[in-house]
Amino acid sequence: MEQNYVITIGRSIGAGGLGTAKALAAELGIRMYDKNLLLEVARQSGLSPEIFEKKDEKASRSKLTSLFGFRSLLQGNGSITTDTIMNEESLFKIQSQVIRDLAEKESCIIVGRCADYILRDNPRCVSIFINASPELRVKRLVKDGMEPDEARKRIETGDRKRAEYYNYYTFKKWGDSASYDLCIDAGKLGDEGTLKVILDYLKIRKII
Repeated sequence: MEQNYVITIGRSIGAGGLGTAKALAAELGIRMYDKNLLLEVARQSGLSPEIFEKKDEKASRSKLTSLFGFRSLLQGNGSITTDTIMNEESLFKIQSQVIRDLAEKESCIIVGRCADYILRDNPRCVSIFINASPELRVKRLVKDGMEPDEARKRIETGDRKRAEYYNYYTFKKWGDSASYDLCIDAGKLGDEGTLKVILDYLKIRKII
């Protein structure tokens, strides 16, 4: 197809979503944006990448929390940094515009960062969520070198943060099938099966 298309991938911790995104990008010959999206955002905004990394996929703090943080800074050495002034909503708006720009100029895969919601009016955007059972996710993280207790804590904390971020900015529910075009249990299909299902779905939708 000559028209650009975008595949957005949401994923629970340990479900293999990032690996699937990389494999899909290689299969389709397009770029995959994850952490490297922050570098693109920073480049276009002229801000430090560290600012975006600190707030990456984090829900906005309340105005009260921000106010106390600002007051604490003034009570310290009195310096005001860009990180203090630039709140999460402002960073989200910058990131959203970069995602829209990418969708216009190239076909690509974007992992997380509410890209499915940001591109909800794009008819050539396909939103996917990849999940697996908690047991299988723990096994994957243990295989990657984590202790079982550390893996369970990483899953609980990581999933909660992603859900808070997604639910706050999209007014939808993270991981809910109603929020995506296609939801996959990667634990039942395996990595190769997950990739095949996505490719078949894209062909049925006439995206590729």
